[in-house]
Amino acid sequence: MRKVLVFLTLIGISLSFFAGAVNAKNNQNEIPEVDGVYNDPGHSGLKIRVIVHRAKPGPPPEPTLQCDSITDPGSTAVVTPAGWKLPPTWTYNLNPTSVPSSVGGQYLADFAASGFSEWRSATGNKVSFVQGSDTTITRQAYDNQNIVAWGRVSSQNALAVTYIRYYQGGEAVDVDTIMNKKYAWSWADQSQHDLCAYEDTYDAQNILTHELGHWVGLNDHYTSEYTENTMYGYGSKMEIKKDTLTQGDITGASNIYNNN
Repeated sequence: MRKVLVFLTLIGISLSFFAGAVNAKNNQNEIPEVDGVYNDPGHSGLKIRVIVHRAKPGPPPEPTLQCDSITDPGSTAVVTPAGWKLPPTWTYNLNPTSVPSSVGGQYLADFAASGFSEWRSATGNKVSFVQGSDTTITRQAYDNQNIVAWGRVSSQNALAVTYIRYYQGGEAVDVDTIMNKKYAWSWADQSQHDLCAYEDTYDAQNILTHELGHWVGLNDHYTSEYTENTMYGYGSKMEIKKDTLTQGDITGASNIYNNN
């Protein structure tokens, strides 16, 4: 009889412990593991301050340079004008401090100048691009600064957004390009690595050169005949073909500045 009583007592203790564990688990599940102050669901008037101790994030892995199957084909599909043009001299302002470390702010002036040079030539040298003083601005504004910066972009799936302010007559007065900082970026210097790109990232010069096409007054195109154009409206990872202009991009820009 004594053995039976002990056994039953142990079962009772186990059941009580199990029930308590379930209740504790239920209460625990009602409290988020997020920094903040919460009401204790089981005790009226009692507050719970949750403090999360996080592991220090390490640096992102270095992207791998790939040089296989990367091409830079041409296209004769002529890009259409969007309705504005730049004056003969246009000053731009760069924000190197906003550039992701995976790209390097110290390189922004180099690849931006390459992009502007492509479009200057396409206009028949009708527009001279001048680098002005650096800026710390990361948002578009009508402020007499024509900026290139990385910043917050709310538009879904937008790699970059360009804002063009212009008069009804077509003269641009203020242009800003904001590159979306939430994406993974890199820069493969084509003078050092011809037809190479970094894996799983968007090439900064590739996307910026496309955006600068909007500065000079060109539209996006999304149909198949424009797939190889710099002004094709979609960008891809490991893409560098937009660094250089196709004949269709050049003709489109030339039409704006030499036929009017």
